[in-house]
Amino acid sequence: MNAASFLSLAVSSMLPLAAQAQDPANAKPAPVVISDAAWTHGLERGLPVHDLEGAGASAQLVCDPDRVFGQRSNGSFAVTLPAERQPARVVILAATGEQAAFELEEGRIAQSRADPEEWSTLVAILGSNTRFAVVSAHEAVTWTVAEVLSGPCD
Repeated sequence: MNAASFLSLAVSSMLPLAAQAQDPANAKPAPVVISDAAWTHGLERGLPVHDLEGAGASAQLVCDPDRVFGQRSNGSFAVTLPAERQPARVVILAATGEQAAFELEEGRIAQSRADPEEWSTLVAILGSNTRFAVVSAHEAVTWTVAEVLSGPCD
C-alpha cells in the first residue's frame, strides 16, 4: 500500500469519529457558573436548613449541632445539578485546594453515614469560601455566594 492510499484510508476511517465528536448529543455539558447566589436559611423540624439555588442547580445543608433527635446527628447534604438531578458521587472543591467527596443516595448524604473528616471539610469549605464547585462524574457547577455559610454545623 502506498503512502497516499494509507493516508486516504486513515482519513476516511477517522471521519465517523470526527462527526461523532461534533455531535451535540455526545458532548459533555459545559460547566455551569452561578455567580449571584445567596444562602437562604430556615428551620425544619427544629434543624437549621441552608439552601442555595440557581440555574437549575441546588445545594442544601441541614445542620444538627444540638443533636435534636438523639445522640446521632441528623445533618445532611443534598445536591441537584442541571443535567444530573441525583448524582451518585460528588466532590466539593474550594479554590484553596480543599475538597470533600461523598457517595450520595438519591442525591443526598446523611451526616451519620458520612466520613467525619469529609463532613468537617465540607462545613469548613462552605463556612470559609465564597466560591466553591460541586463536581460529579458528568457535570460541574461553580457557585459564587455573597457571604459564606455561617452558624454552627458540626
